[in-house]
Amino acid sequence: MQIDKDTQALINERINNNAPALESFTPQELRALRAKMAETPEELKVDITDVEDFSVNGTLGTIPLRKYFNKSSHNINKDKLPLIIYFHGGGFVMGDLESHDLVCRHLCKQTNAIVIAVDYKLAPEYKFPSQITETKDAITEIIKISSELKIDENKIILCGDSAGGALATVGTIMSRDKIIPKVHGQILVYPWVDMTMCRRSMDIELEGMILNKKTIKYFVDHYLNSYEEQVDWRASPILTPNLENMPPTYIFGAGLDPLVDEGDAYKRRLLSFGNEVHYRLFPGQMHAFVSNSVQLPTALICIKEMSEAAIKIFSKLK
Repeated sequence: MQIDKDTQALINERINNNAPALESFTPQELRALRAKMAETPEELKVDITDVEDFSVNGTLGTIPLRKYFNKSSHNINKDKLPLIIYFHGGGFVMGDLESHDLVCRHLCKQTNAIVIAVDYKLAPEYKFPSQITETKDAITEIIKISSELKIDENKIILCGDSAGGALATVGTIMSRDKIIPKVHGQILVYPWVDMTMCRRSMDIELEGMILNKKTIKYFVDHYLNSYEEQVDWRASPILTPNLENMPPTYIFGAGLDPLVDEGDAYKRRLLSFGNEVHYRLFPGQMHAFVSNSVQLPTALICIKEMSEAAIKIFSKLK
């Protein structure tokens, strides 16, 4: 099994420090741990000219958002700009606007698009399908005020990693079904699209890795109300009966990730329905590497390719 040298160094550090398994923490403790991990050294920070926190009203209450806009020679004179709506990962239990701030800054700077991050409500305080409701409401309300935000309604991409990749996937399906306004592409990073936990890669387990089958079960138990919900297409979008007429899709996988098989399987299902799909595997990487570029610099390569994917999607839209 191929392991990237930086990944191995991080695994060794976790082993040497006797790092506890994520499932040994309460959700509240996990959030505090994730907040600490989100701290970025000054030399790695990405300057963006305009970063604004705001909110929209949703069915379950206020949804906090963060807008990133970087004035540049490419976009400063344009009336409207493309939009990437970003949904963070964290097993539906942790993560917030800070946890993926660096990812969003890179995407904004590299694409010259507006990026809006969604701080959806977390389990177990808000269980399934609360996050689906928040996804639907956030996308709808953002597009409602697109003129005010200087967004081009004809150039909108949903993007997310892990649990956020699932929300981006469900959002794209809802858009296809005209439940919410139209989106024009999706960029999914090791998306969690199958909660049945039945794929072979679920057995990937190396000492020191942050995610394994036990951790995933911990997240499932906090997120779902019952195991029957595992086969609800909104929890496991790979089980959506009809995947015709989906917009261009880019999927990024990590070779050491228990979720890697479901991302690959989702690619194959989309292709079987005649959709445009691009897949890129990072063999030596583990789950969540993209949001940890401080210790895993290959993340920056993946983010660059995510940005290039967004630019390609936008370039084909009028």
